[in-house]
Amino acid sequence: MSPVTSPPVAPELRRLERLVSPFGLVSQTYPLFPSEGDPDVSIRVSSVGNLSGALDNLRAWRHDPDMGNINGVGTALTDERARLISIAEALERYSTCAWREDTLVHASESELGAEYVSPRRWPRCSETEFAQPSCGLRRYDPAVPIRWVRGWSLTRRREVLVPAMAVYLHMVPATSSEMFIRTITTGAAVHADLRRAVLGGLLEVVERDSIALTWLQRLELPELTVDPESLDPYARSCHERGTSSGLTVRLFDATTDFGIPVVYGVQLCEGDRSMAQLVAATCDVSPSAAVGKLYRELASLRIALREYRGDADRVPDAGKVSVVGGAAYNAARERRDNFAFLLGGHRPPRTPAEMPGLDDAGDPLAEAVDRLRARGAEVLAVDITTDEARQAGQHVVKVMVPQAMPVSFIHAERYLATPRLYQAPRAMGYPSRAEADINPAPQPFA
Repeated sequence: MSPVTSPPVAPELRRLERLVSPFGLVSQTYPLFPSEGDPDVSIRVSSVGNLSGALDNLRAWRHDPDMGNINGVGTALTDERARLISIAEALERYSTCAWREDTLVHASESELGAEYVSPRRWPRCSETEFAQPSCGLRRYDPAVPIRWVRGWSLTRRREVLVPAMAVYLHMVPATSSEMFIRTITTGAAVHADLRRAVLGGLLEVVERDSIALTWLQRLELPELTVDPESLDPYARSCHERGTSSGLTVRLFDATTDFGIPVVYGVQLCEGDRSMAQLVAATCDVSPSAAVGKLYRELASLRIALREYRGDADRVPDAGKVSVVGGAAYNAARERRDNFAFLLGGHRPPRTPAEMPGLDDAGDPLAEAVDRLRARGAEVLAVDITTDEARQAGQHVVKVMVPQAMPVSFIHAERYLATPRLYQAPRAMGYPSRAEADINPAPQPFA
């Protein structure tokens, strides 16, 4: 195996070490160890603990599947970088739970005196979903007050009010209208440079939109053929370290009509019937970087799923949060047919060089915003930087694209009335399935 080619750790990233202390924010970091035959990568977990000890608004915090696990996980080729990335993710998740009620605007739409982005523009459940007892979301009523937070529209270049429920995690709904969405961490990002933080959050939103479209619409994506020698040195090392003799990775071009490169991967293992197929997807400024990152993500997922103790033979409860349940369920060898729309048939191969990219040497954020604007989508950002982040020299943001499809970890709440779910496939040159023909299998992404 060739020596690891990894970029040097920037001093700005090392500042995150200040957050590790017996008194918090991160109480400890610890490794997850690969089993024999797993890819040779470093995985670290940063433990945050019970947030109610620091945040008054989370006095009802519970360490259960509904509240979620907010520990940070970092995967890299070196242990030091994996540790620092895990601390950054822990800070990111902590920040999404830290808000002050006195900074929020409580009002119905008619009472607002400023520009706002209505929940009517966000993803929404269908009437069929609302009719299910297991669906916990409700129809939005603009006459009923909700909480709003000040954000910034990168598309319109002005301040706007954004529904707070679309920004923060674990807010207890104050009214029924606040139950229009269930927020997850998608779009939250941390970086020492504010624009890089916003770009990172936006790329994750684009990635999750592609994941949802691919699975729900069962898109027959073009398969990618990758020559490792064509990758940049770091991506080549990730490709090499993320590969083992017992694993086969098939890559697909999942770039949507947004025109920002997304790579979708299915990792196959014939020697482990309980984890015979896993999926991951990545979005980055270049296809090469996305390929390298994908191998790290798949390696991390494989090792993390070994820690999962759920009943993988049972379909996840349709009305409960199951971040890894769908991945564990679909991983069983007997459910390989769920992936037939990707793995079967013949499609003309494509190379990463044929995929679009963003100009990283220029202004990739402005370029990405322009591409989404051209598709009728708006990019929003809310600064959620906490005191702890400032002390470590970091910015934390939550980036949102109301028109984009989210990845839902609750099967009964997949937002099947969102227009983009049916419009985007046609814009990408695929057939568009009606709601009755949407993929019935639980989402395998975790």
